[in-house]
Amino acid sequence: MRAYAAVAGSQIKVAVPAAAPGGPYAPSRPVNVMLGLMAGLILALGIILVLEYLDNTVKASADFPALIGAPMLSTVMSIPKLTEGRKQLFVLEHPKGGAAESIRLLRTNIEFASATKEIATLGITSANPSEGKSTMAANLAVALAQAGFVTALIDADLRRPSQHRIFDVGNDRGLSNLLSAPDRTWDWAAQQTILPNLTLLPAGPLPPNPADLLSLERMRLLLAEMQRTFDVIILDTPPVLVVSDPLIVAAHVDGMILVARSGKTRLDALKRASATIQRGAIRINGVIVNHEHGRSSEGYYYTEYHAVDDSPRGGGRRGGRRDPLPPLPAPEQTPAD
Repeated sequence: MRAYAAVAGSQIKVAVPAAAPGGPYAPSRPVNVMLGLMAGLILALGIILVLEYLDNTVKASADFPALIGAPMLSTVMSIPKLTEGRKQLFVLEHPKGGAAESIRLLRTNIEFASATKEIATLGITSANPSEGKSTMAANLAVALAQAGFVTALIDADLRRPSQHRIFDVGNDRGLSNLLSAPDRTWDWAAQQTILPNLTLLPAGPLPPNPADLLSLERMRLLLAEMQRTFDVIILDTPPVLVVSDPLIVAAHVDGMILVARSGKTRLDALKRASATIQRGAIRINGVIVNHEHGRSSEGYYYTEYHAVDDSPRGGGRRGGRRDPLPPLPAPEQTPAD
C-alpha cells in the first residue's frame, strides 16, 4: 500500500505534446530522385561504353588503307529530311552546304588519283543496299559537270534503277535496250539533264537477265564508243555483296569506289566487298563514308566563302579525243583522308 501510494503521488508532466506527422517519414522523394538520376547516368554511360566497344560499323576514323588497301576519299555528312527525287541532288539544292563541299573534295581527290593512272570510266558500288551509292554517283556526276568535264552518268543497276527518278527523266529506253539491240547508238537512249555538260543514260526497262546482258561484249564496245564523246563516265552499279553485276561492270572500268554508310555498314562487310572486287584484279580508288553524324574529321567547311570551285576548266569538250580528267600535280601529302 505504501508503494502504491508512492506511485500514485508521483508528479509526471508532459514536456512536449505528441503531434501527428504532416507526411510520411519514408521514402524521401528528392533523395530517391537524385539517387535514381545518378544510377541512370552511370548505367547509361556503361551501356554506351559497351556498345561503342562492340560497335563494328564504319566510322570516318577507321583505318581504311589497312582495312581494304584504299584511302577514304571523302566524308559526306548526314543531310536531314533528304527525300527521294530531285532533292537527292544536294550539290544543286544546297551548293554551300557541307555535303556539297564533300562531293567537291571527292572530285578533287579523284583528279589527284588520275595523276598516276588515267580515269575515264569509274564505277560506284556499295557492300549492301540503302547505303547511298546512287545519291553519291548522281552528285559526283553533277560536280564533275560543274567543273567543266563533259560527263556521262550510266545507271548500270538493271535491278533497282534510281537515276531516272533522281533526275526526273523517262526510263522507257536506256542501257538495257542498248545492250540487247547492238544496232542502236548510245545517243538514242541518252537523256539530257539540267546541266549542259551532263548526260544521263538510264537503266531502261528491267530485263529478266541483267547479269547476262552486262556480260555481253556489247557493254565494252558501248563504253568505248561513249569515251569518244565524254571526258569521264560514272557508272552506278548494284551492291557488290548482293549480286554479281558490279563485278561484271568493274571489268570494263578504270576504277571502283565503295560507298559505306557510317554507323550502318559493318567493317567486315566492307572488307568482304573490297576483297570480292580485288579478287578480279580490279582497282579500288577509295571509300566514301556517307551519312556521317556530328562534325567531320576533315574539319569545318567554309560555307560563307563558297563560289570558287564551279567554273569550267576548259579541259572538256564534245567530240574528238582528249585526256579524261587531266592529270594534276601530285600533292606533297595524301589528300584529306
